[in-house]
Amino acid sequence: MYVDAATKRFQILIQFFCLFSLSCILHCVKGNHNDDTNAPSSSWHRHRYDFEVDFHGIPNDESAATLEHNTKTFSDILKYNASNNALLIPDEIFHFYPGIYGSNILNFDLFINGTLRFHRPKVTKVNHWDRPEPCILIEDSVNITITSPEPAYYNEQIIQAQDTIHDNQIDYDYGSRKRGILDGHGSDYWGVPFIGYVQLIEFRPDLLVMNRTSNVLIEYLILRDSGLYTMYLLDVDNLKVRYTSIVARRTNDDGHSLLDLSAFNTDGIDVSGNNVYMHDVDIWNQDDCIAVKDSFLAESTNMLFERITASGLGLVVGSIGGTTVRNITFRDSFLYKTYKGIYMKFRHDEYRDTPGLVENILFENITLYEPEQWGIWIGPAQQSINANPCHANPCSLCWPTLPFATCDGIEQSQYRNITLRDIKIYHPLGSPGVILADDSNPIQDIVFDNVVVTNYVPSSIKNIDRRRLFFGLNEHIQDPYMH
Repeated sequence: MYVDAATKRFQILIQFFCLFSLSCILHCVKGNHNDDTNAPSSSWHRHRYDFEVDFHGIPNDESAATLEHNTKTFSDILKYNASNNALLIPDEIFHFYPGIYGSNILNFDLFINGTLRFHRPKVTKVNHWDRPEPCILIEDSVNITITSPEPAYYNEQIIQAQDTIHDNQIDYDYGSRKRGILDGHGSDYWGVPFIGYVQLIEFRPDLLVMNRTSNVLIEYLILRDSGLYTMYLLDVDNLKVRYTSIVARRTNDDGHSLLDLSAFNTDGIDVSGNNVYMHDVDIWNQDDCIAVKDSFLAESTNMLFERITASGLGLVVGSIGGTTVRNITFRDSFLYKTYKGIYMKFRHDEYRDTPGLVENILFENITLYEPEQWGIWIGPAQQSINANPCHANPCSLCWPTLPFATCDGIEQSQYRNITLRDIKIYHPLGSPGVILADDSNPIQDIVFDNVVVTNYVPSSIKNIDRRRLFFGLNEHIQDPYMH
């Protein structure tokens, strides 16, 4: 059959139109799958939502109705609008109750330019662990960033996640930058010193919790006055924390008075999991500053902490029960008038009948100035999770001061290949340290290399301004029980 040139051109045009239409339909179908996990991170196109403008978050109002509204609104955002998007908290104070929750989130940026302040409710809600709900909990999620925005972000309609500063380009001025604040309003729970602790023990909310979450960046934040743990990061994978300040205190004392220590259990950062990197973080608190914890899923491994400035109960591995922790490094850090310094601790594990193992641990190039209690502690956990502060769990806080107090090693747990290198302890106010294991299971391969304890203090340390080390101390104290 003969087809003239005009007809042939028409047939080609029809075929092209059909192919183009089919391509458009397939593109639209694919585009409607917002949970596409195969989309590369470099091509995320995120809509920026404003908590106040787009979701009617209410600032600067502490009424119960506003607290409930803001808390529910934030949780709904995490449930319905978080994946592949960004949320901006503008430069105002927003008030919440604990209980903000999100799960199964993919590709979410939270930019905090203002303050998220949490308040104690009249009735505390508990989760399935029978614990108070954390202020913020994110779990089973991937690619999460929590940071403070640069002013340029206000002029962008679309925000794409990016590391604005590479880790080999240290931001020494991070403390002078405008940073978002998470405020746990801890005095609501600490109460009258010591009496408040007896009333609640640890029935207090954590400030920021992540559980089973991977590819996380937390940076340029101030976290202050958590009721209990400040940052609790459980079974995370590929986590980075940097340029962040943590503070929990009750007085302006240049150290840790009994009044300050009455804010028990205000850990700075507790972390378990794999592939963790934290650097350029300052922490002033009344319990463990950074603590490597048990993993509930496997082992806690491959973690590096460097350029940490800390004052509290120190740089910690533990407490560890019946699990394995290995390949952990703390280095190039400064501990100022800390209560404890380098702290490793085992506990009895009430859930697992397996031996604990801590191995391949390095503390390197760490300076301690006037540790108040112990510069170095390697042994059982010296703690009390009880209304009686002298209760041994497993080592009494009153040991060795009171003759009836006990402190025993953990029979089934093992320290192995522990190295302390280039450690300087200047003018310790208590004992330089304790090394204690059970007689049946002694420590294996522990090395002290150039560990120096001296009463001499260099003038560069003696005359240092602590507020230039701990940027969180520039936050004013808001504890009504201390006035």
